[in-house]
Amino acid sequence: MTSWSIPVVRAVRSVLILLVAASLPTTAWVQEQPTGPASPQQQNGEAAPAPEQQGTYLIREGDTLWDIANAFYRDPFLWPLIWKSNPSVNDPDLIYPGSNLVIPSLAPVEHAMSTPEDTAVEEKAVAEKTQEQPAAAPQEEAESPSIFQRRTSIEGLTPEPETPVTGSRLILPEDAPTPIIDKYAMLSAGFVSEENSKDFLQGSPNDPYKGIHGTNILAYDDEVFIVIRSRESVNIGDRFTIYQPVHKVKHPETRRSYGTLYKVNGILKVTGAKDSNVYVARITLSFDAAMKGNLLAPYQEPTLIYPAKEHQVKNLSGQILEVTDRRSISGQVDYVYLDKGKEDGVEAGDTFTVMGSPNKETGISMPIGEIQVFIVKSRTSTAVVKKSTDTMTTGHRYIYKN
Repeated sequence: MTSWSIPVVRAVRSVLILLVAASLPTTAWVQEQPTGPASPQQQNGEAAPAPEQQGTYLIREGDTLWDIANAFYRDPFLWPLIWKSNPSVNDPDLIYPGSNLVIPSLAPVEHAMSTPEDTAVEEKAVAEKTQEQPAAAPQEEAESPSIFQRRTSIEGLTPEPETPVTGSRLILPEDAPTPIIDKYAMLSAGFVSEENSKDFLQGSPNDPYKGIHGTNILAYDDEVFIVIRSRESVNIGDRFTIYQPVHKVKHPETRRSYGTLYKVNGILKVTGAKDSNVYVARITLSFDAAMKGNLLAPYQEPTLIYPAKEHQVKNLSGQILEVTDRRSISGQVDYVYLDKGKEDGVEAGDTFTVMGSPNKETGISMPIGEIQVFIVKSRTSTAVVKKSTDTMTTGHRYIYKN
């Protein structure tokens, strides 16, 4: 099994489990739920119940449904099962320390997924019985929550190694496309642009200076006041990206202004109205600390970018405007900001070869790495470093990889 096939197997298995769980009668599912409080061992995080057991869990500070599902089921993609079994949780983004969660058993789901393999008669009987029953009404798919950026298990709960499900028949394709960068990296990467915003984060209700002189640091789950002037109305549930200017950017050679380098600090969701153009919101995702005065832009769900099967022929080259946080070292998890954008023909997914500084004796530049674009602005773009054999910094040249 190749290295990429393991997460693919887990993801497909998760989808199958959720589909089977959705088809189970609600009464049968509720009967599997426990009614008593969580045991002291569970509350202290000494042991997580196995998937076939039932139990409850006392929410701790910093927990998410993603982490809890990972700890109890060894599969974070099964968080909707926990959400479905806890109707008191209205928003999966918002779970509060001190509350108990019902952790449903996977036994009825695993049993429903199992297919008898010994006798063809049993398979035929099950198929005929299914055809006689009326089709169940389709259920709406739960909206994917925005606050599952932590991919580690809950502190104190060490999941057991995953074991294959016996009796299940699962056929996977030989290849599955993998995006060049994940959703949360795309959201947090930042960009260089001449854009600006009239909308901003005013502060927190808990600010002792009432948002006038305070410098309170704001992060995940904080309630905040925001000012929206770019449009006439804002609805409850609308989301905005929180970002802030870092510094002005000029071309390393021509010294021409390219606008400002912006960093993204998080995402918030509107929960109510306060005054004219002022709304109450809650931060649902944090990449870095936000502060009053940070700018806001309407949230746009990132579109994952996959490697192109056929490369176009382009005559594109330019220079790196900036590197992450003005560092001179950009490894394979760093970003670089380029002096070419949509107006120059740059497209998301374009790959460039970065050339090092010319040799002092020969004047020849050698390739030092490879970058791939995933955010395209009018005159600039943001790229992730895919390969590097030497440091990349402002002024290094790049050429399109034909």
